[in-house]
Amino acid sequence: MKKEKFSMSRFMLALLAAFSLLLSGCGSTPAPAPSATPTPWVEAVSVEHQPHPFGDMEYVRPDLEGLDQKIADCQAMAAEADKESELLALYDEILEDIRHLDTMDSLATIHYNLDTTDAFYEEEMTTLDNYYTRLDNRMNELTGTILESSYQEAAKAAWGEEFIERYEINSKLNSPEIEELSEQENDLVTQYTKLLASEYTTELNGQTVTIDDLDLTTDEGIQAYSEIYEKKNAELGGIYLQLRDLRIQIAEKLGYDNYTDYAYDVLGRDYTPEDAHNFSEKIRTEMLPAFGQMINNHYDELVNAINGMQAGDGDLEAALPILKTALQKEFPGKMSEALDYMQSNKLYDFSAEPNKMHAGYTTILNEYSAPFMFINSSDYRQPDTVVHEFGHYYNFYLMPELKWNDNNNLDAAEIHSQALELLMQPYYDQFFGADQAEGQKIYSIYSMISSILQGCAEDEFQQAVFANPDLTLEEVNELHSEIFYQFTGSELYYEWVEIHHHFETPFYYVSYATSAISALEIWAQSLDDRNQALSTYNQITQFTTNFKYRDALTSSGLKDPFTSDCVSEIAEKVKGL
Repeated sequence: MKKEKFSMSRFMLALLAAFSLLLSGCGSTPAPAPSATPTPWVEAVSVEHQPHPFGDMEYVRPDLEGLDQKIADCQAMAAEADKESELLALYDEILEDIRHLDTMDSLATIHYNLDTTDAFYEEEMTTLDNYYTRLDNRMNELTGTILESSYQEAAKAAWGEEFIERYEINSKLNSPEIEELSEQENDLVTQYTKLLASEYTTELNGQTVTIDDLDLTTDEGIQAYSEIYEKKNAELGGIYLQLRDLRIQIAEKLGYDNYTDYAYDVLGRDYTPEDAHNFSEKIRTEMLPAFGQMINNHYDELVNAINGMQAGDGDLEAALPILKTALQKEFPGKMSEALDYMQSNKLYDFSAEPNKMHAGYTTILNEYSAPFMFINSSDYRQPDTVVHEFGHYYNFYLMPELKWNDNNNLDAAEIHSQALELLMQPYYDQFFGADQAEGQKIYSIYSMISSILQGCAEDEFQQAVFANPDLTLEEVNELHSEIFYQFTGSELYYEWVEIHHHFETPFYYVSYATSAISALEIWAQSLDDRNQALSTYNQITQFTTNFKYRDALTSSGLKDPFTSDCVSEIAEKVKGL
């Protein structure tokens, strides 16, 4: 769930230079020492985790016809008399079958992402993804039938109000009318994933070269870079335009005035696109100047840190024992338990195989209650990626058994990962080495604020794309370049197509911005009272499924980024670095 790091060191240096030219600086202030008061931990959610090595998990295509038949039988039973116990038992059995289906779908997807040339897992993933669209509609229909039958009260008592509320929301976000369009959408996303993993080339001095072969300090290297990305943009951007058109049709068929509102509802957000736009404006006007001051104060340190990142050998395994030591020292025992579970069951993959998907994410194999961490170390070479993804891993580890219409909240989920990165700063000398630690601490704040600025830029970009559905690819590129410049001072013209979230999960990206504000709030808290910050982090990680994002912030003692002055407060902290 970490964002795609298209922003390689050359891009980060260019971005840094752009910020430095646009913005001004101020002085710095030292951070207070951490408090020695013991941290009052909230008791973690109790979930049983049996040993389930990833290598022992066998993929077998679920019995889709059998599941269809059970749904049909349950539908028919709802019209019969005196079938209450049988009906509810069969419905529960269907939910368990869906849980198994979800597990097999995740397993097929992981295997396909490990090798995007694997035709078997590509077919399995596509088949199950497409089946899901139809299944969701059939479950909505079945659930509605039971709730309108003579078994209504028994069903309500058995399922609970929250389950029924989720059904009512879910039924408005899907329909048999969009099944064909959704299947086309899935196919296009699969095409995109495959192309994203492929190598793009151009000719230079009679040789076929890739991005990694180029010397970007030369004019010919820069020209070759542009040629490669122009090719990549043409292919991937063409897929994006097809997805845009399909998604607009989907929203229209479901009765929405625009796709943006539909996408926000699909993500379960309790804030609107207008809220996000106003938040983005606040970031641009208040955080951006503060960011500039921080950069000018620490420019040389940031350049050295970014250059030092290239020296990383991509040995992400080496980060695990350091992470374990840190967790054992001052974090709740459940976190160490989760890391042990991940390692002992090999529920992660840090390889850098040529056909591996270019991404870093964490998912869950539902039936086993087993999270899985996926990182392509050819793209993510630094230990902070492992820390980030472990924040997600721990949250998945705490999740109870997931059912058909359970949901996770992206905005809160990214707090789990981003805040953990910042709370690990006291251990940076071990993660990065003593000579790099201080620079990396500054860079971690720089990177977090970059996430905020980029998150806002990408949401503004997508809102504009769907508000102007007739734009050509060239016009879309221009639009991205203009908006990105407003938030970063850098014109990212072709490379935006490497942000896989735009293709796979539209409007995800602003969650990196909202969550990073909360992560920085926890960081700012840690400067005054580290143990209180650790307690706040523990509180927010207890929220796993079926909750409202803004309620979770309030319950954890964090501020609402849309209504509070937290952006201004964090901007002041950043100025003082």
